[in-house]
Amino acid sequence: MNVTTQNNRLLSIDLARGLAVFFMIAVHTLEVFASPEVKKSLFGQVIEFLGGPPAAPVFMTLMGFSFIYSSKSALKPKLFRGVKIFLSGYVLNILRGVIPFTLSNYLKMDIAKILPLDKLNEYTILTIVDILQFAGIALMIMALIQEFKINKYIILFSAFLISMLSPYLWGLRLNIPVIDFILDLFWGNQPIGFSFIGNKIAFPVFPWLSFPLMGMFLGETMKSSTNQNITFKYFGLGGIFVLLIGVAISYSNIDYHFNDYYHSRQGGMLFMCGFVVFWLYLNKLIIDKIPMNKFFGLLFKWSNGVTNIYFAQWIIIIWSIALFGINKSSYVSVISLILAFTLISHFINEFIRYNRQRNKDSVVK
Repeated sequence: MNVTTQNNRLLSIDLARGLAVFFMIAVHTLEVFASPEVKKSLFGQVIEFLGGPPAAPVFMTLMGFSFIYSSKSALKPKLFRGVKIFLSGYVLNILRGVIPFTLSNYLKMDIAKILPLDKLNEYTILTIVDILQFAGIALMIMALIQEFKINKYIILFSAFLISMLSPYLWGLRLNIPVIDFILDLFWGNQPIGFSFIGNKIAFPVFPWLSFPLMGMFLGETMKSSTNQNITFKYFGLGGIFVLLIGVAISYSNIDYHFNDYYHSRQGGMLFMCGFVVFWLYLNKLIIDKIPMNKFFGLLFKWSNGVTNIYFAQWIIIIWSIALFGINKSSYVSVISLILAFTLISHFINEFIRYNRQRNKDSVVK
């Protein structure tokens, strides 16, 4: 097979994830700092798109894909990792949300005057459901799926059902605080509509679980393939087919099907699922056609350090609001901030990697 691999991980997968890291930082910077004119411009729309299907859906799909290639086989460590990532989401909420929110109100900063205090308070910010909470739950679900050896076609069909049926579950609650807290993780829907905080439940399990389940199917298919080049071509064709179905379904009412992105309905979900699979094929073509270079090496580092960078960029971005305000920045300022936040996040990841390696070396000695 003419396929490049590294530590059992296909390099095209790392390329797609590395690009998603940059798109993620870019779109978060745009949403927090760009003026309305910049956000509505062609530049803003391009960044919004790159921070859409090629970002979070790619992360989640590749989480499922990589899960199949994981060397860990026991159920307990996989569940423990899921719990750890789930809880880390609330640690991040404290560092990037609760602390700066409390300080801005206590110090009576200008930013506090524009916050919708009728919708935002310390508890609301602490309990925001973001991608880390979802990723932790998804990892635990995937661990159980793998433990019970569920057929890959059943997994794929489950992904399809979730993407189709989720809208009928959103917002269902029992008015019992503890139970509702759990239900919100799975299908909560609490619009806030303030700048970059569109919905308190940004990544509900339904419909986002569709992506890691699809990733598991792709991973199982690729792992058992005797010709990965052909398999990738089938992925590409299948992705285009599903993408076009999503476009056809959404065409009559785009706003309805794409909703608030985090709660995309049937057409939007099919479009994003199809796009992600086709995007992986495009990344495979790039890896095949372009020789290894320093830029690829950088993206591979970002791919491996995605959790570190996710933490770093959000904390840097939110704390920088005190300096740059919300939705006030020009084109030049936004581009400069994207580059600056990317560079700082990169060096933070490098520092963490260096310390981990030094600790490992000291243990060996």
